[in-house]
Amino acid sequence: MSSTPRFFISKSEFNGDTVTIRGTDAAHIYRVLRLREGDEITVCDMQKSLYDGVLTYVSAEEVEVSLSACRPSPAEPPYTVTLYQGMPKGDKLDTIVQKAVELGATAIVPVMCERAVSRPDEKSMDKKIIRLNRIAAEASKQCGRGIVPEVLPMVSYKEMLDKLTTAELHFICYEGDGTVPCREIITAKESVSSVAFYIGPEGGISAGEIAAARDRNIPLAGLGKRILRTETAPLFVLSAISVLAED
Repeated sequence: MSSTPRFFISKSEFNGDTVTIRGTDAAHIYRVLRLREGDEITVCDMQKSLYDGVLTYVSAEEVEVSLSACRPSPAEPPYTVTLYQGMPKGDKLDTIVQKAVELGATAIVPVMCERAVSRPDEKSMDKKIIRLNRIAAEASKQCGRGIVPEVLPMVSYKEMLDKLTTAELHFICYEGDGTVPCREIITAKESVSSVAFYIGPEGGISAGEIAAARDRNIPLAGLGKRILRTETAPLFVLSAISVLAED
């Protein structure tokens, strides 16, 4: 965990070498963290840059910060990673989002697929997305990210296939026949600028969905000799990407 409080402020809100923080973040600085003039924070401009900040004025409504020492965020991988996640049951998506952010994901996209048990309506899903983005923001602060990864609106499996293939490196994780080891897929290219992968829900990926992926020549990645739960598999893959590609 980063020892210096971290706040994400859009670069468009900077005024030269100062920035004003308002709203819930200002109240958090004043009432919860109890910081005062002269205390230090880190400001992220949501463009992978970090700034050292010193508080020059503090109230519950408004906090003024003097900025210095701009530097690239060391926590950001040299590529984007989009996780397409088959819609899981219960609150599993909360955990997936939190841990995916910690492991370097750039975006998380829920997918409504054939074997998804949880099938929320549009209104309830909209509320879920708002909550999930709050979870992503808190995870970003905790683990020292230089951006706030976004949880995007849910898409269909067909829409997912269209989006998945726009990434330079893309694959679907599958426990059936005809797969290539995940390691081989990740290390096939010396470097990539974008990665995207899909994890199925508790019931797995249907034969029809796999056929649709094969029709598009999308690689099927095997994740080893053990079958992983839907909430475990994306974390395994993100860790593998970090070890094999980031370093």
